[in-house]
Amino acid sequence: MTGHPSLRRKLLRDIRTQWPQFAAQTMIIVLGVALFTASYGAYRNLTASYVGTFATQRFADVWVTGGDSAAIAAAARTVPGVADVVVRRQADLPLRVGGDKLRGRIVGIPPDRPPGINSPAILSGRYPAANEILVEHHMAEHFGLTTGATLSVLGPDGWRDVPIAGVVSSAEYLWPARSRLDMFALPDNFGVIFAAEPLATALTPGATDQTLVRFAGAPNPAALDQLRRTANNLGAQEVLDRADQPSNWLLRMDIDAFGRLAYLFPLLFLSAAGLVAYILLHRRVRTERPVIGVLLAGGVGRATILWHYLQYGIVAGLAGAIAGIPLGLAGSGALSSVYLRAIDLPESAAVVEVLPITVLGGLVFGVAAGALGTLAPALLACRTPPAAAMRGPLPPRPGRISLPERLIPPLRRLPARWLLVLRTIGRNPRRTWSTVLGTALALLVILTSWIMLDTMAKALDVSFHQVQTADARVDFTAPVDQRRLAELTHTDGVVAAEPMVQLPVTLTAGSATYSTALIALPRDTTMHGLRPVAGSTVSRAADGLLVGKGVRRLLHVDTGDSVEVKVPGVQSVRVPISGVLDEPIGAFAYVSIEQLDALAGTPIPVGSALLRVAPGTDPDQLRHELSGHSGIAAYEDLAELNRLIDRYAGFFFVFVGVMLALGSVLAFAIIFTTMSINIAERRREVGVLRAGGMPPGMIARLITGENVLMTLLGIAPGLALGVLGGHAFLSTYTNDQFQLDAVVRPSTLGIAALVILTVAAASLLPGLRAVRRLDLAAIMRERSD
Repeated sequence: MTGHPSLRRKLLRDIRTQWPQFAAQTMIIVLGVALFTASYGAYRNLTASYVGTFATQRFADVWVTGGDSAAIAAAARTVPGVADVVVRRQADLPLRVGGDKLRGRIVGIPPDRPPGINSPAILSGRYPAANEILVEHHMAEHFGLTTGATLSVLGPDGWRDVPIAGVVSSAEYLWPARSRLDMFALPDNFGVIFAAEPLATALTPGATDQTLVRFAGAPNPAALDQLRRTANNLGAQEVLDRADQPSNWLLRMDIDAFGRLAYLFPLLFLSAAGLVAYILLHRRVRTERPVIGVLLAGGVGRATILWHYLQYGIVAGLAGAIAGIPLGLAGSGALSSVYLRAIDLPESAAVVEVLPITVLGGLVFGVAAGALGTLAPALLACRTPPAAAMRGPLPPRPGRISLPERLIPPLRRLPARWLLVLRTIGRNPRRTWSTVLGTALALLVILTSWIMLDTMAKALDVSFHQVQTADARVDFTAPVDQRRLAELTHTDGVVAAEPMVQLPVTLTAGSATYSTALIALPRDTTMHGLRPVAGSTVSRAADGLLVGKGVRRLLHVDTGDSVEVKVPGVQSVRVPISGVLDEPIGAFAYVSIEQLDALAGTPIPVGSALLRVAPGTDPDQLRHELSGHSGIAAYEDLAELNRLIDRYAGFFFVFVGVMLALGSVLAFAIIFTTMSINIAERRREVGVLRAGGMPPGMIARLITGENVLMTLLGIAPGLALGVLGGHAFLSTYTNDQFQLDAVVRPSTLGIAALVILTVAAASLLPGLRAVRRLDLAAIMRERSD
């Protein structure tokens, strides 16, 4: 605080005089600082947890699948910065646990020592012997697998029982994704096991090897490019760097978006706090011009005056930061723990700590918000000429007819009290624009959150109720014909079955390439919905490729263009694009089975089927019954997958819902402050009207009409800013697998506007009660504008 005793007492008195408004400003800073501390602290905790896990398990920087693995490994060792290279066996194959069958993956590890790269952490048990396996903990926890239990693997000689030596956590499967094209895999449907290389090779003869490369430090782009070119020249099927590794990519995308939100939302709140500080202090500086003039004329320095008024915002910022930081730290710990539990990260790898930079950042944010908001009024105060200030407040501008009256002349015939409302809005532009800006800012926070909520809900509904309409999928141990498919419908609960072929492909258009999955379905499929984007037509009977809008964006192609389709081990073909699909999640290519056979020149073996299940069927019973069929290798409950994604999307909805609630609180604080200041600035005017005989009820209606009209002026720009904010925030989630088009419902805009008007009306109540209690004699003696 300032060392001038009189100014110190004045500051405390000013805070007491405007206590409700000062408390509103401080509350906004508390919310902003708490939100920053919670989200940024959680971001740092999650990042530290992943980085620590990667370092402990020596996480790879590059994965090369296929090709001449020995030559690729030898070439990789010559790349500058490479610390280690490992060649291992990895293949997908069916697993059986008890009566359940699922798609699995076997990963080879050295028989006598942990691997030098991607070494899984043993949570229980021991390192496996030659004929034993380790089970990834997501699968182990789901099926209750422990050391000494067994599961079955479908090898070349049929099902083989293998004993479990231990349960592990792998950095490659922190999120157990099969690939970037199949990111949401249930433990019921996908599991990972680790086996000694001799056992892995015996179970998967003829499978391709995978080469892992780890750099001593962060790999430079030139080294990665060199490694990628070398691998491709040696026949590699796929080259992934750490950024594109499925589990890391998905979690990194989520955490990076978290990090961006850690700044963007708090900045909105702290900007609002700065606006409130500006409104409060500007009004006080204008009111205290004579006092400022006396102080300056009496020898008080301009720097002292500047510091005195700056302290109003600094005190609010400091108080808000001191209250907000503990709340944020508690929220950070809770948010980190919930998130890490949601992805089942082992407790030994979880990092939940308080970092000094998080506390310091919250303190700086809070103080800066208050200080910057009061800087302009404080500068105005210290630059005021003493002689001009001592003459009192500046005279108001001459009155004139309002802009609406000039635009619509019949308005001039309105009763005088309503003309007073119209002309008051233009008489004090600063007061009007502060109300408009506060309204717009409140709508920005509310609509940004609400649009994100609507968009994600729409994306999930489209993806899992309109696009994916099948209830289950089965994979066969060998190709099947139509007769075998028909036999599936003899199972209780299965009402329809359709063949499906899914192939890994690389699409090329010019210099752009993209690896995805080619899904072939019957022309008359009812298991997959086809939703064309605006301006595109989709025909199931058309001969051509249907692609998701993500593919269109990545390859810069559209309906009528041709792309080169390359299936590993098969000659590439050029296929025209017959339509673009509106699929918000995923970037796939589709073709009819009939056309796929025509392109291949021979019938393509069908290895999977999509099922329609009768309502009310017990999913567990159906899984057990179908898993009991000898020809079925794996069963996937797609309805359960939908429930899994809904569950994890719930974390997003909770976060955005909290933002929505805080936005409503912010709206009340902003509008309450601007409205109460508007009323306070007109105390003498209201006193004159009261002394002239105008009833308090009519005065209340005039003030309400004026402030609601100013709120209405802020609604249109606020709605526009909110829509733009929603688009901007959604862009942080947009990539090749998520194509989220902002959903702006008219009902959302209408409800948001109604909420703001309701908040504006509610915030007037304290001021209107004060109008009824005005001391008319004291007001008439005041020298005020």
